[in-house]
Amino acid sequence: MPDTLSALTFMAGAVLGFAFGGVGKHYSQERGQALLWGSFHFFSVGLSIGGATLVAHFVQNSIAWPLAGFLSTATYLLVVGAESTAAYLWDHRGER
Repeated sequence: MPDTLSALTFMAGAVLGFAFGGVGKHYSQERGQALLWGSFHFFSVGLSIGGATLVAHFVQNSIAWPLAGFLSTATYLLVVGAESTAAYLWDHRGER
């Protein structure tokens, strides 16, 4: 099993791979750079890994696996929604 630092470095590598592998194909200049930074999901993935780490540290029985899976997924979805909303609002500031 990887430790937390290994999981976070895996996340960083995955995000960098995404950035170099195709971000330019999906985002044009007209859409704004806010959408670009909003697509990297550093906070959502990092907090998901952190939640799973906390479960692994504090829950020492068979419920840890489904609990970590649920917590990681729920955290990711909530935070990625917030990241996307923040990117959208930043990109559309002053348009009202």
